[in-house]
Amino acid sequence: MAEVNQQGCLFVGEGVVLKGNFEVPDIASISGTVEGELVAKQILIESTGIVRGKLSGESIDIRGEVNEQVSSSRSLIIRSTGKVTGSIHYSEIEIEKGGHLHGDLHNLNPHS
Repeated sequence: MAEVNQQGCLFVGEGVVLKGNFEVPDIASISGTVEGELVAKQILIESTGIVRGKLSGESIDIRGEVNEQVSSSRSLIIRSTGKVTGSIHYSEIEIEKGGHLHGDLHNLNPHS
């Protein structure tokens, strides 16, 4: 295994279900299911990942599914396999061809 500093990180494997509120100082990588609130500096929702609840961070990369609320203070990327439903708050947003977005969009920097 590669020598990587994983201090302050959360990895949720495929098939794992977490319920509750989570504050992660650095990176959260989700391949399983999170029900509740997830706050992290960087968030990666893998293609098998599902979040039902509130998701907030600086940069969020979505390849899986997020339902309810997303808030990104820096960058939000919805990949071609990504699906987001609910209230979306963003500074910068990128949606790849094939990515799905359904809900209310709120730009955190409306005059930039």
